[in-house]
Amino acid sequence: MIRTYMMKKLNRVMILFAAAVLLVACNSNKATEATESDTTAAADWVEVTLNVDGMTCDGCENAIKAGVENLEGIASVESSFEEGWTTVKYDANQTSVEEIEGKITETGYTVVGEKEGT
Repeated sequence: MIRTYMMKKLNRVMILFAAAVLLVACNSNKATEATESDTTAAADWVEVTLNVDGMTCDGCENAIKAGVENLEGIASVESSFEEGWTTVKYDANQTSVEEIEGKITETGYTVVGEKEGT
């Protein structure tokens, strides 16, 4: 009889523990989803096309892309050595045109201003 009583008590404790774990797990997922959507919503996406001198091949394009992608807040980078431009989509809350230009210069190329009409 005592054994049956103890088993019932243990079962109740286990059920309460399982319910608590599920409750915490469900709430933590909602908090994570809210944080991720808040971050995405807070992004201020800007696209800029810069005229870049010194690119002579695909390797130059790849070097610029690799360098600029290391900055925070970069969504995409495209370059054309043939036409001499680099287009960057970035979050203005995390980086700036000046930082992007600095990274391109650091990589060994010269930014000669923004492309007209962008």
